[in-house]
Amino acid sequence: MRSLACSLVFLCGFMACTKPETVTPDALTGVWVEETARQDTLFFNLDQSGKSLPNSLLVKRGKEINQGGFLVPKIGSGIYQYSLLNNRISVRNMLSSSSQLTDYWIEQRDKKLLIDNFFELGSNQPATATRTLVRL
Repeated sequence: MRSLACSLVFLCGFMACTKPETVTPDALTGVWVEETARQDTLFFNLDQSGKSLPNSLLVKRGKEINQGGFLVPKIGSGIYQYSLLNNRISVRNMLSSSSQLTDYWIEQRDKKLLIDNFFELGSNQPATATRTLVRL
């Protein structure tokens, strides 16, 4: 019985340590890279030169050769406008003719950013997975 009580205390303490932080534009500002493959990079509130660009999200996913043999940015790369509400991020591709905002899940925990992978297939598509990013 005593070991059960100790286990419960330890589990409660562990869960308290991993409580999600409130996601704010200021907390997001900077460069984040996908943790495992390190191929997808997200720039929150910054342009390519590092200057402030509020409510913007620049996604860099690398390049690939298309069917015509040209080296082009991977699908989902580009600049997005975003807004936050609770644990949701609404994004709109600024290079698209669509003005539709699409909501995805986002959470900041233990200096990591967990986000639905909206950028893998491009915006206005269902998320394919959750990605973990770390700040550079």
